[in-house]
Amino acid sequence: MTKLDALRKSARDSATWRGHELNRFSPAKILSTGKQHSFASCLECGAMAVVDTQPLPNGIDISGSAVAIDCKRRKT
Repeated sequence: MTKLDALRKSARDSATWRGHELNRFSPAKILSTGKQHSFASCLECGAMAVVDTQPLPNGIDISGSAVAIDCKRRKT
């Protein structure tokens, strides 16, 4: 499993725990530095999950509202 795949899985797991249903992650955008970005959004509320394989020293590799807050349209 690549680092990008592992980050995507972790982001999906976190978002699911928060009640989100993410669509497929976008194809990775690869920069000349080898850095990869990918994102997915919740099918219910539109919240985003973003992964970054090489975040800045003060950055994070998994971010977005889908991994930080509960789904606004969460079915209870």
